[in-house]
Amino acid sequence: MKKIYILVVVTLVALLTLPLWGSCDLNAKACDGWCSLRYFGSDIRIASCKAECEADRLRCLTAQGSKEVGRMIDKLGK
Repeated sequence: MKKIYILVVVTLVALLTLPLWGSCDLNAKACDGWCSLRYFGSDIRIASCKAECEADRLRCLTAQGSKEVGRMIDKLGK
């Protein structure tokens, strides 16, 4: 029983900290999976949730791209 509790805690910590260490695509896949579990049986809610996941992924990719452009500009300035 103790092993099950440890497994649950580790899984929760991994899921809660995913945005901090996961890539944009990994976060989007986890979000899609969560939508399918959370709204099981409601296609409209699943589609809405997955659209929000995709918007978050695009926001993440845009932020990463802008950081890269900033780094390149800094390198060109030196």
